[in-house]
Amino acid sequence: MRQTTGETKKINRHAVKAFLEATAGAWALVALILLFYSMNGAFLNQFNIRNLFNNMATLLIMCCGATLLRIIGSLDLSMGAVCSVANVIFVSTLASLGAASYLVAIGFGMLAGFMLGFLHTKLKIPSFIASLGFMNIWQSVALLIVKTPFSIKKAQQVFIEWGKIRFGVIDLPTIFSIVLLGVFALFLTYTVAGRSMDLIGCNERAARLAGVKTDRYKILAFTITGVTSALCGILLAIRLRSCDPAVGLPYTLLAYAAVFLIGGHGNVLKTLLGVGIVTVIDNGMTIIGVDAFWSRIIFGSLIIVSMILTMDRGGRKAIVK
Repeated sequence: MRQTTGETKKINRHAVKAFLEATAGAWALVALILLFYSMNGAFLNQFNIRNLFNNMATLLIMCCGATLLRIIGSLDLSMGAVCSVANVIFVSTLASLGAASYLVAIGFGMLAGFMLGFLHTKLKIPSFIASLGFMNIWQSVALLIVKTPFSIKKAQQVFIEWGKIRFGVIDLPTIFSIVLLGVFALFLTYTVAGRSMDLIGCNERAARLAGVKTDRYKILAFTITGVTSALCGILLAIRLRSCDPAVGLPYTLLAYAAVFLIGGHGNVLKTLLGVGIVTVIDNGMTIIGVDAFWSRIIFGSLIIVSMILTMDRGGRKAIVK
């Protein structure tokens, strides 16, 4: 009886520990919200709640693509630059192309992602190096297209009016980002491509030996990431009603802070929690008057700490793909 009781207590301790680990991200998010609210009551007023949801929407869209790359074990440092180029392309072509500007901007993101994925898989260039090169290329392209920010003219604002549709404190772009997250969850769970990407991330060599076309699915992951980065740029243009050749620069850091923060192999639920935590920290520090540069220091530190806590020290996955 004593042995049985001891085993039961041990099982209960393990169950509690597993529950706390699984819900740590949610508890951290709640704690942060309460902390910033206690420091400034305006943190949870109607205006700021709406602002939080808007900030989450743009970051969440980029993080959907970043999650795919985390799953396959790769990085794309050019996401923010692709976002900037898509942003200026979208706004710059609204007058001449109208609604077709959406397709042009998304098409650019698709092409940018495909090019990066092709160079990474076919020429065996590490994604870190290849994306670093493209980051500089695309940021220069954005500045070549538009030197300084400018607003969308009233005549063209008819094409972005859907961004103003609101349901309480939630705007339609926020709903769009949640729906997109759901699509990614279904994609990863129920499609051959999604399951293949998960297998590639766990053991690429085993996936190749099992007949998985690893190069094809890795290129697909990069292409999708390019599309989500472009969608982020479009959403920023709709939200700000303007374009800015540097608008995407902060988003690469924020996206990887969100994706790596919760830990694990990577899934959309953890990504959602990570985005929530990053958005609350970023917004909360602004509300209480902390310098924006300190926010970047914090997010950079979060990435480093997250990698220290979750990295594989066995040596098998030490190389950045």
